[in-house]
Amino acid sequence: MTDHKSLTAALVAFQAELPDVSKGGTNPAFKSKYATLPDITKAVFPVASKHGLAFVTYPDETEHGPVLRYELRHTSGEQISGAFGLPDGAKAQEYGSWITYFRRYILSAITGITPDEDDDGNAASTPRVRQQRQTQDTVAAAVTAIDAAATPEALDSLAQLAKQRGIDGVATVRTAIEKRRATLGHSASVEDAWAAVPVAEVPK
Repeated sequence: MTDHKSLTAALVAFQAELPDVSKGGTNPAFKSKYATLPDITKAVFPVASKHGLAFVTYPDETEHGPVLRYELRHTSGEQISGAFGLPDGAKAQEYGSWITYFRRYILSAITGITPDEDDDGNAASTPRVRQQRQTQDTVAAAVTAIDAAATPEALDSLAQLAKQRGIDGVATVRTAIEKRRATLGHSASVEDAWAAVPVAEVPK
């Protein structure tokens, strides 16, 4: 294992050798391939462990309802942590699906992993088209997560995550945030969310 003095240094080293992630899942509705949670963990965990990083998630209850807490820990003792709201009143099987989905989304976002497109077409293999599709996948995942935000805090966390991923200017993302904010009775504007201190912070 490489000895890094801080979580930030470990992340820099980790992202310098980001592994390719295969897409073993198939979405029959859209006839598309996607990276499953096992696909991502199989690619990420060995490299993360090499740099002293560990990813942990666990469900918890708060006064606002159930959440999925996450932590990216480093051997120095530093960590990135936060929480995503889970649908209140969902059945056990639905909770399992949401937890799996959020674990996949959070792990990709927090480490900077972007699964490669599984595309054997000539035009679709160009960097420009691949980037467009990756952005579309990110936007779709973000909107789904925003629609499921159970608390204003979870929504603010998602807004910050969208900004970090560079999709805060996408109209569908802004609209989803505004609609969910109105549903939750949260009066702060989208701009307030961009300026707010993120739930997940990298220690200095």
